[in-house]
Amino acid sequence: MTNNLLAFIVSGTLRSAFDEPVRLERVNTQFGSPSAPLAIHEIDGKACAVLFRHGVDSHIAAHKVNYRANIWALHSIGVTHLAAYATTGSVDPDLRIGAYMVPDQIIDYTHSRKGSFGIPGVAEHFDFSFPFTSPMRTAVLEAANEADLAPIDGGTYACTQGPRYETAAEIAKYGRDGCSIVGMTLMPEAALARQLGLEYAALAFVMNPGAGIDGKAVDIPGSLKYTDAALLSLKAFNKALIKRIP
Repeated sequence: MTNNLLAFIVSGTLRSAFDEPVRLERVNTQFGSPSAPLAIHEIDGKACAVLFRHGVDSHIAAHKVNYRANIWALHSIGVTHLAAYATTGSVDPDLRIGAYMVPDQIIDYTHSRKGSFGIPGVAEHFDFSFPFTSPMRTAVLEAANEADLAPIDGGTYACTQGPRYETAAEIAKYGRDGCSIVGMTLMPEAALARQLGLEYAALAFVMNPGAGIDGKAVDIPGSLKYTDAALLSLKAFNKALIKRIP
């Protein structure tokens, strides 16, 4: 019998990748309330949790997400493995829109976010050389391949402060820094998960070219059509992933 529990942390644009939950768990933490009630689902007979990091109705901007409450709440109900959905823009001009990536590194460009739990009994200093745990990255890669997502193995995620999108000069800088994709949500989420010793990996979905990549401004409404097309594939990914959690 396993004691492991998988949770998906999901952006609001991809919430339809999940059916109705079995129940909702409302959890309060010493860091405040998480972004939404924890939705408990069953996928192929196995329980998992789903948390909408921006709230069920996507009303919480990335820089205002209570990442500490989110991770602590999931930890408190016994979650051991975290799969983070990440909608991103491309920094690498060769990345096609609609591509999936399982990143292996992060550069954190955010500021003023609370990146540590800061409480007795939780180590303040911990190794973060490789932000995504190897077993979880392998499981996400295998599941994405099974779901025919053709994921790119590896790449660096640039995490920006938001809520505005980046300037063309910023995207160019991130490219010089070695980044492949850009988003606003994986930090301090990844660090907090690792601080608690949780397995953590991300599946990134490229929605749009980064500013200036194609010589144009970011087409925010136009990028949403790619998320609609992804939903069936992501449901297949969810099923393929949960069976890989021991």
